[in-house]
Amino acid sequence: MQLGQLTLHNPVCLSAAAWQLDGTGYERLGAIFTRTVTMEPKPGLYEEGIWQVNEQTLLNATHMRTESAEILVQEHLPALCRFGVPVFVSITAPGIPGFRKIARFLAREVGHLIAGVEVYIAQPDTEKGEELTARFVREATQAVRNELPPQAAVVVKLPPWPEHIRSLALGAQEGGATALAATNLLKALHLPDDATAAPVVGGLSGEALRPVALRCVWELAHDERITLPIFGTGGIFTASHVTDYLRCGASAVQIASGEWLEPGLSARLAAECQFTVQNVNTVENV
Repeated sequence: MQLGQLTLHNPVCLSAAAWQLDGTGYERLGAIFTRTVTMEPKPGLYEEGIWQVNEQTLLNATHMRTESAEILVQEHLPALCRFGVPVFVSITAPGIPGFRKIARFLAREVGHLIAGVEVYIAQPDTEKGEELTARFVREATQAVRNELPPQAAVVVKLPPWPEHIRSLALGAQEGGATALAATNLLKALHLPDDATAAPVVGGLSGEALRPVALRCVWELAHDERITLPIFGTGGIFTASHVTDYLRCGASAVQIASGEWLEPGLSARLAAECQFTVQNVNTVENV
């Protein structure tokens, strides 16, 4: 996969990487994407806040604690860089100034260490019902792009909305994105076994997300206006799942839930998927 001046040598990437990766094989990955951080730490009701809904589906609580970019830089980034593969810092912010601030901080502190930034775009979780627009995606992407070195890649991760993802992707493209990632979490709700416990709101990931994410990748890959390479992400547990995303038009994949459920899965799949992406046939009709 080509990301501007950067070449990823394996289609399998790790997303939402644990701060301390134990084991071997991660040097085979195409890239490592960090857990999503904010400029300042965001306190939450949960330190981890990940519920296993079924065997291969997770719910990530909305009110989970988020680490700060400063802690990432000072404590965690060196450990993720030691594998010798490109590292991307995943960031999010409530508005354009927040995206600009965190991108500026990363460019100043670790611009020489990281391959780029992943701009995590999420629907606001508020009672006001704000809408996520292509204009916001464009301006957030542009704010990050303008703060980073020219060679740094900007990957924009979009929500799992097949009916709207094309317009959001065009906003990212207009803002200077290097690549797209489809998708992030699908809003969902989990009821704990304890009937007296409050419902947990959050984002669905894993197996239940895969069919939606595949459709989103297909939508992006089959829009002639969109020229950016695509990362597919959602419910990848086997080499055949990797192939499914490539067939739908992705150039690479990100593994998150699978790695959380089975540490070392991404390294194993990277070893299994040492093939040329061009040899995978793209789906022509759905």
